[in-house]
Amino acid sequence: MTMTILKNKLVIYFIFYLTFILSFFLGENSSGGSHYDSTLTQAYQEQIAESIQNGISYFIENQMPHSPIFYIIKPSLENFLNKLSSDLIFLTLSFFIPVIFYSILKKQFRGSNKNLLFAISLVLFFSPYLRSSAVWVTNDNLALLFFVLSLSKFLTYIKKKNNNLKDVFLSFFYLIIATYIRQYYLIIAIIYAVFLFREISIKFIFYIIIFNFFLLIPGILYTYNYLQFNAGYIISFAKPDFIFTPLVFFTMYLFYMSPFFFSYENYLKMKESYNERKIYFLILTFVFVLTFFYYELPLKEYGGGIIYKISQLIDSKFFFIFLSYVGSVLILFSINLSFKNILILFLFCFMFPSSTLYQKYYDPLMIIIIFGMIHSNLIFDNINLRKINLGLVFAYFSIFLISANIYYLNIF
Repeated sequence: MTMTILKNKLVIYFIFYLTFILSFFLGENSSGGSHYDSTLTQAYQEQIAESIQNGISYFIENQMPHSPIFYIIKPSLENFLNKLSSDLIFLTLSFFIPVIFYSILKKQFRGSNKNLLFAISLVLFFSPYLRSSAVWVTNDNLALLFFVLSLSKFLTYIKKKNNNLKDVFLSFFYLIIATYIRQYYLIIAIIYAVFLFREISIKFIFYIIIFNFFLLIPGILYTYNYLQFNAGYIISFAKPDFIFTPLVFFTMYLFYMSPFFFSYENYLKMKESYNERKIYFLILTFVFVLTFFYYELPLKEYGGGIIYKISQLIDSKFFFIFLSYVGSVLILFSINLSFKNILILFLFCFMFPSSTLYQKYYDPLMIIIIFGMIHSNLIFDNINLRKINLGLVFAYFSIFLISANIYYLNIF
């Protein structure tokens, strides 16, 4: 029944697009922060609209950590059209993120059932952060759009037998655009470099470096000028907690990936791999026991993610540490323990060098990176054998979206 419904892809896309339009006119703010971010950055946009040069100076003088690029594009489009038309264009661009994610899944899992891959891609439409950013036109979705375009092109090169280096250059081109909008996407370039190291010749690696360097020159100059005035601020702002950050990351993995693994068959498969990973399991257990007894959880009014917020609400350090431990164990038994996988997760974990970690950083990026970049035999088998419980997955993320809307509307 479900697979039959999923064959009508254009109809399903149209329905989800209508939900975006409805959310736009209702002013959905299910992320809790998108409306505030949009209001907060309005002054920067107005300065840019009056004068790009003075606007950039205003960014630097007021210690704005965001790149000014998005705030140049947005008012320019509004002046060319009008605010409503501009906002609807950004809303539509956000809608295409799950569409491109579907193309990523088809490349990553070639030969797998396309209806199942399509269903997985639809999960992104239930992201409170994707939807709220689309409605309130923050810079997150435009950066994410160019990242998924980049990843799609990168997988085209990696997965094809007749490799075309044009795909590599396009991949880096899109990635650099994403970086100009949200700087942390530059970290992904390291992952690409590791994947390409043995795939292409030294000559072409040199060409790619030169290509990226020239594209990044304006960004390097802006960063240099920014740091001339704000080096102290950046040092104080970019202070990741090397214990709390992984703890939050593990809870995020548990929160977003557990619905895809929730079955007795997956439990048995993980149990079978216990012996070969027993030492890692014991080390993880020991580390988390030490963490529970000797690490003082920071008290944060903002950020930390949903599991951290619940632990604060019920005043339970054990709840947060335990679920973080479960998330780390899920990672241990659900992915292949290869150098590339570990590098991706490590860089993704510390991709946001801030003392305050917001759930929006990982939503829906966690799902995109795990399905689009990580090599997991368990995920591959679940998709090939159609063992993902779609009813559970859609129910889970629907409840998350509805709950987020209720919570931030203060209905109860």
